[in-house]
Amino acid sequence: MNRKKISKYMTIPILTSVLYVIYFYVILVLAIEQNITFDVDSITLSNVVSKLIADFFIMLFFPLILIVIYWKRLIDFKLKFNHSFLQYSLIIIMLLLFFLHGDFSIKGYYKLFFYLVVVAFGEEFFFRGYVYNELSKYNRILAIVISGLFFGILHAVLPGVLKGYTIFQIGISMLSEIGGGILIGYYFIYLLEKSKSLFIPVFVHAILNYTVGIIGILTAIGTGVYLLINSRKDLKEEFS
Repeated sequence: MNRKKISKYMTIPILTSVLYVIYFYVILVLAIEQNITFDVDSITLSNVVSKLIADFFIMLFFPLILIVIYWKRLIDFKLKFNHSFLQYSLIIIMLLLFFLHGDFSIKGYYKLFFYLVVVAFGEEFFFRGYVYNELSKYNRILAIVISGLFFGILHAVLPGVLKGYTIFQIGISMLSEIGGGILIGYYFIYLLEKSKSLFIPVFVHAILNYTVGIIGILTAIGTGVYLLINSRKDLKEEFS
C-alpha cells in the first residue's frame, strides 16, 4: 500500500474522532438544555427512561453507527468474547461488586448497566476497538497517542459542559486531560493487545468506574500482571 493510501485510511479514524467529540459536545449541551441529564445516583422509576435515552444518544449512538458500518469487520476491532479464565473472573468480580453494593432498586441495576455498557463499552469500543486498531495497522505509536488524545479530550468536554464552561475554558481544560488520556488509554491498549479481546479492557474499565476504590485498582493491576505472566509463559513455550 502506497503512502497516499495509508494517509487516506489513517485520516478516516482521526476525522471520525473529531466528529465524535463535536457530536458529543452538541448532544450533551442539548440534553442539558432539555433537562434530561442527571446523576446516576438520582435514578428513579419516573426518570429512568429519560436517563436511558439521554445516555444512549450521548455515549452509545455514535459507537453503534460504527458497529453497523463495520459489521463484517468487528473481529478486526477485537470485539470477540473469549471464553477464558480471566474474562469469567472479571465478570464474577463485577457481579460480586453489584451484590456488595446491596442496591437492588432500579437505581442499583441502572448503575451496573451504566458503568458496564454506557461508559465502559461505549468508550472502549470507540477509542481502543475502532480508533486504535484502525490506526495501529499503519503506525502503532501514532495510534496510541491519537486514541489517548481524543479519550482525554472527551473527558474534558463532559465536566466542562456540566460546569457551564465556555468552549475556550473547555479547550484549556483539555490540556490537563490529554496526558492522562494517553497514559490510561495505553494501559487499556496493553490489556487489549495481551488478551486479544476488547471485553477485557471493557470489564476492567467498568470495575474501575463502578468501585472508584481499592478493589478496582487491585483488579486493574492484577489483570495486567496476569496477562504479562501468561504472555511470558506463551513466549517460553514457543521457543522451548
